[in-house]
Amino acid sequence: MHRDGLGRLLLLHVAALSTAAGAVAAAAVLRRQRRRRQARKQEWPAMLEMPRLQMAEHGGVEHLEKFSHYVARQLGFEDVRECPQLCKVANNYLRKSNNCLDDIYDLLADVPDAESLYVNLVEELDKCILGYFAFHWDLATTLISQALTVESATRKKLRNLVLEATRKQRFERVTRDLKVTRVFSTLVEEMKAIGISTAGMNGHDDEAPHVTPVMAPVAHKDRSPVLLLMGGGMGAGKSTVLKEILQEPFWTEAGAKALVVEADAFKETDVIYRAISSMGHHNDMLQTAELVHQSSTDAASSLLVTALNEGRDVILDGTLSWEPFVEQTVAMARAVHRQRYRMGVGYKVQDDGTINENYWEPVPGHEGEQNGGAEEEGARKPYRIEVVGVVCDAYLAVARGIRRAIITGRAVRVKSQLMSHKRFAANFQKYCQLVDGAKLYSSNSMGSPQLIAWKGGINGSLLVEPNEIDCLDKVGNLNEKATSLHDLYPGGATTCGSRSIWDDMIVPPARAAIQRELRDAIRSTTTPTAS
Repeated sequence: MHRDGLGRLLLLHVAALSTAAGAVAAAAVLRRQRRRRQARKQEWPAMLEMPRLQMAEHGGVEHLEKFSHYVARQLGFEDVRECPQLCKVANNYLRKSNNCLDDIYDLLADVPDAESLYVNLVEELDKCILGYFAFHWDLATTLISQALTVESATRKKLRNLVLEATRKQRFERVTRDLKVTRVFSTLVEEMKAIGISTAGMNGHDDEAPHVTPVMAPVAHKDRSPVLLLMGGGMGAGKSTVLKEILQEPFWTEAGAKALVVEADAFKETDVIYRAISSMGHHNDMLQTAELVHQSSTDAASSLLVTALNEGRDVILDGTLSWEPFVEQTVAMARAVHRQRYRMGVGYKVQDDGTINENYWEPVPGHEGEQNGGAEEEGARKPYRIEVVGVVCDAYLAVARGIRRAIITGRAVRVKSQLMSHKRFAANFQKYCQLVDGAKLYSSNSMGSPQLIAWKGGINGSLLVEPNEIDCLDKVGNLNEKATSLHDLYPGGATTCGSRSIWDDMIVPPARAAIQRELRDAIRSTTTPTAS
């Protein structure tokens, strides 16, 4: 009996301690949520251009203003029921749906001077996109999901909770089911890219070899092959610059025989990525991209080293944000005409905490001979290595990235995106010292990218446009934890290069008159909806 009493006493003590621990943990959670709400209140003062946000007591999002409602408010409508058609075309334009521009014109077709108003409304929608995505970067998933979801708020919250709770199991099931298929599929994609016939590999013996003009191999007899490193943060505008580069005389001639290596291309053909993306769960975008990041990076690295071993002209399209990888890749390309290479172990953390980075390693002599190409190793010319960088206001890149996620389903975390911009900008001038030629473009303007820095030889100096090169320094020192434009650069500055996109497009005095003209025109064509 005494033992029973002692047992009960011990249980009471344990229960009391458990209850106390639970109370302490709950209090800690409440304090963190309270600090989060207070920090959000103190981050910046409310302003007209900021999407309205209401936080719940538990720290989650209670209400975030929809983009279409934001557009209506920017134009001066006090109630969205006054302009239902405007809200519809605004949301369609954000999503870049089919016929979205035709719908905008139809909205204004019966108004005098419709053509001019059409141009002004499209420009205003672009400005609203830049204004809407200038804030709440820590809620990027909510911004994306809200733009793509038409469910009621209650149903959406319940659906999001279920998806969050089951994401791990869903991803594991898809990965398990498609693991073998993925290995085979990735191998086939690499073989297609390098120009090796895959006829019969899918069970079709009469299948034609998949060799496009861009992928065909070439032997270099009269010149050195070229490795062009395309770099810049995510959403900097590299694709636009690459299109212009491929129109230059050298690449016009060599482009039909060159190979573009891009990890994102493998990501989009990854069977696991496609399977999960096809489920249509918007909240899974970030996790889906991260799930296949390493496999797509490995596939791109495998293709790169194979192409360099063969002496191909290669364009490596990536962020170039990780300095050790770039340095080792340049060193490998400098020696690959004498010694064949293969992929190394990559980035590895040892048990004792030390970090080992070995992205490429020489192939032992006998293996190099077995894998030799059509040319004798001694007859090959060394690579000419060039770097082309693209820099832009990181705020503009974030806005582009969020909208691209809405349009294409390809999303990245804002912090990762900002970090890629910061690291590339901080390292660009170091890269220039490693290569034979370098160019740096700015994509801050809405037109063609502007060349702002150039280097012509291995020992040459970097010539810069003094009014624009400031953008490189600003981006190289940005705050990667920023949640809005106004805490992105030191001192809350919004200028990057010679201009401030915020001052020029979002808050210029002339914008109010154009908004007023558009509001009056839309009111004259719209029948308000009933309450």
